[in-house]
Amino acid sequence: EYSTVPGSGDSCCKLTLEFVDPSSSIFGKTFKLTLPEVTSFPDFLIERTRFEAAINRNWTVRDKCQVWWKNEGEEDGSWWEGRIMQVKAKSPEFPDSPWERYVIRYKSDPADTHSHSPWELHDADTQWEQPHLDDGTRKKLLSSLSKLAHSGNKAQDLYGVQKL
Repeated sequence: EYSTVPGSGDSCCKLTLEFVDPSSSIFGKTFKLTLPEVTSFPDFLIERTRFEAAINRNWTVRDKCQVWWKNEGEEDGSWWEGRIMQVKAKSPEFPDSPWERYVIRYKSDPADTHSHSPWELHDADTQWEQPHLDDGTRKKLLSSLSKLAHSGNKAQDLYGVQKL
């Protein structure tokens, strides 16, 4: 649920996440997360199957790809076609991190390059169904997020993760 941080008026996103791996010792447990609105860096979650598929896709230099760019101030966007120019770690501190590992040059912007993470890249030649929630799961999620919005009065709920 999108909400405001009490006392500040700043916007935020309030989530309750549940561990769904039955082999985990904390299966079924939930935790609350408040994501404050931030600027200058990405702030999002990636659906697990999308993340796994993106990590398993072996993108290499010269591969063609597409990246969805949202039109500023609008609801829609468009696919930008590009090519991978370089595969490199964003930081020497984290050489195996997938974060912004791919340097892309777009056909429509050949003078510049942009760094992207694998889950941002789309292979136009591959049929892939976008992950989605079934109606029952969607209703449960919305209900849980609604409860979260009405229960978040503790200081630890304002920014970050609440302890299990």
